[in-house]
Amino acid sequence: MVVRSTSLRARLGLVALVAGYGFLDLVAGAPNSPLTPVLPRGVGPPRWSVRGADWLGLDRLSRTGLTIVSLLILAALVLALGVVFLEAWRGRVRLGAVLAAVGVSLALAVAAPVLLSRDVYSYAVYGRIFTLHGANPYLVPPSAFPFDPFVQVASREWIHAPSVYGPAFTLLSASVAWIWGGSVAGTLLAFKVIAAASVGVASLLAARTAETIRPGKQAAAATAIGLNPVIVVHTVGGGHNDALLALCIAGALMLAVRSQSSADHRPSNGHSTGPAFLGATTLLTLAVLVKSVALPILLLWLWHVVRRTSTDRRNIAVVTHGLLVVALAGAGFGPFAAGGRTFRALLSVASRQGWASGPGLVVRGARAFGRAVGGGSTGVALDTLVSVAFAALFLALFWRILTRPVASDQPDAWGRSMLLFALAAPYFLPWYAAWFLPLVVFMEDATLMVIGMSAAGLLALTGVPAEPGTAPHVWQAMMLGVHYGAAPLMLGMLGVAVRRTLAGAGRETAPRPCLERPRTTSSP
Repeated sequence: MVVRSTSLRARLGLVALVAGYGFLDLVAGAPNSPLTPVLPRGVGPPRWSVRGADWLGLDRLSRTGLTIVSLLILAALVLALGVVFLEAWRGRVRLGAVLAAVGVSLALAVAAPVLLSRDVYSYAVYGRIFTLHGANPYLVPPSAFPFDPFVQVASREWIHAPSVYGPAFTLLSASVAWIWGGSVAGTLLAFKVIAAASVGVASLLAARTAETIRPGKQAAAATAIGLNPVIVVHTVGGGHNDALLALCIAGALMLAVRSQSSADHRPSNGHSTGPAFLGATTLLTLAVLVKSVALPILLLWLWHVVRRTSTDRRNIAVVTHGLLVVALAGAGFGPFAAGGRTFRALLSVASRQGWASGPGLVVRGARAFGRAVGGGSTGVALDTLVSVAFAALFLALFWRILTRPVASDQPDAWGRSMLLFALAAPYFLPWYAAWFLPLVVFMEDATLMVIGMSAAGLLALTGVPAEPGTAPHVWQAMMLGVHYGAAPLMLGMLGVAVRRTLAGAGRETAPRPCLERPRTTSSP
């Protein structure tokens, strides 16, 4: 399906998206902006955004007024994204128009100051601990280096914690520290460029994949990632490493689809060790080594490789892919190896609860109820019980997806798993949407696709103001809205997603993004 022109509605939506991202940059340049966390000494908003904010009179607004303006812009961006996505889904948007808007939007996000999160400071610190301070970031916390410029502005919640990120990302952070260690501004820019480049390439790869298994949906696939406010503002604006996850997942999916092409697919002999197969395994392993949350997709893919390989070649496939995973993991963990202490640091993130997580809301309620009824120990017991129950729920659903009869529906399986994982997690931050947005267009169930896009849109509206600043009451109101407004909605979305997954709904009405090509008989 060739889209010859972009509809007027879509053009207006694209213009609104680009203009909205530009206007947010100007709000970020205003004094006391709610969009920016505390910036390191010597780093400030770019001059053009400061001058633009002054010209628009934003410098005369209070922090509360700027917060209202920011939320209105974000709401308009979510609405504009919905318009463009629907038009793209209906085949009324040219891919070139979307990619042009993606490029401009990402450039604006990079040009802005750090937005809505201090996580990028922690990224910088962990890399500097290894490269500049000569210590192991999985053993030594940032607080051991109080005079480091990034430690001074990093979140107080994390400065006493060793790194919770995968070794591949820590090595990347160390490389950034090695190249830009003498420049605070250069370090921040590097992380934002990495995030923007990852999102841009992920958008291209998703469009390429859609060309094969979702013909006519290329523009929609790129729009869901590259024009999404939760990605452009929160993920790229904050320089988050979840953008790398989106890149690895999108690249792995494209290779998984390519593995079934005539050049690499050999149905008669069950060959599963070709370049595309091994490339997908490599990218998914790297994704896990950036953030362990990508593990469900890696398991789904490896199980798919085993199931589709003929019996006489299965051992070869298992050994080849297994050795590849082990080799990559060894290369990643090698520089930081410290026995079980390294893995304890990585696993500590599982204890985090809150933000827009539906299960987090239930856990907090159970803990409060337990404390009221039987004291602190009862609260802790109920907290643990409910947390385990949600983890068991996801594992049961994942097992159902893993063992379903049609082993070839990898795009749908990946998308369902990551959406369920995000919704069932005890901690659900805006940039976590990057875990499932590269896959949302490839889900067979249109309801799950809507849930994924809706969850991303809801997350985009959270996190403003970034910090209490001079208006702590506004920040407290935002947190109440997240915990008792967004979280219940996410819990409802989880309930619908669970029901749809258990029922297997949507498989008859949506086109199947099947990786499996018809098997033919040929001589060995």
